[in-house]
Amino acid sequence: MADDLDELLDEVEAKFCRNISLPQQRKQEDQPGDHQQDKTKSKTKQVEGTRRDDSDDIDALLDEILDDDDNKSSPAISNSKKVTRSGMDHSATQVVKRKCCPVFVGGSTTPHGIGTSNSKRACDQLRCISCDFRIASFDDYEWDSTCDYLFFRNNMPDCQRLRAKLRRCKGARAYACQCSWHTALALGDLAGQTQAQLRWVCGAHDT
Repeated sequence: MADDLDELLDEVEAKFCRNISLPQQRKQEDQPGDHQQDKTKSKTKQVEGTRRDDSDDIDALLDEILDDDDNKSSPAISNSKKVTRSGMDHSATQVVKRKCCPVFVGGSTTPHGIGTSNSKRACDQLRCISCDFRIASFDDYEWDSTCDYLFFRNNMPDCQRLRAKLRRCKGARAYACQCSWHTALALGDLAGQTQAQLRWVCGAHDT
């Protein structure tokens, strides 16, 4: 009888204790899986957060680049406007030059200025097309008869050294470049026969 009772208790204990322990074991087995899922969810949230941060950083960087481009383009436009405006101002203030036609030379009593057929004035902007020197002139002086090519070649444009061959002559005007010289006593046209050997032209006057 005692043996039968023990066997019955063993069966009850085995049956009911097993049913009780199984849920506990399942819970213990399920806990690592749940923990792993929590970890996966946490990592997913971290990745999503990182992606959002990267996206925000990229957007901010693009905004900065666009702002820099705008700032760079604006000075370029303003500079182009300044250049255009300065070019217009320069063209507006550009000095117009006029040349004598015909070209006159004359004595000290002949006024200087732009020579025309109606306004006969002695040109004071003469330039030689042979030696490319500007013509020097001396009022109330004439050149000495001993002047030669070498004298002007060696002394032009030193006016102090040129005076060694100048002679006082009231009403005359002495002209010279590095290769030619002339004394004018009255108004004369350079295209005339008496001054045909002079290769002098008007270098233009400011108006």
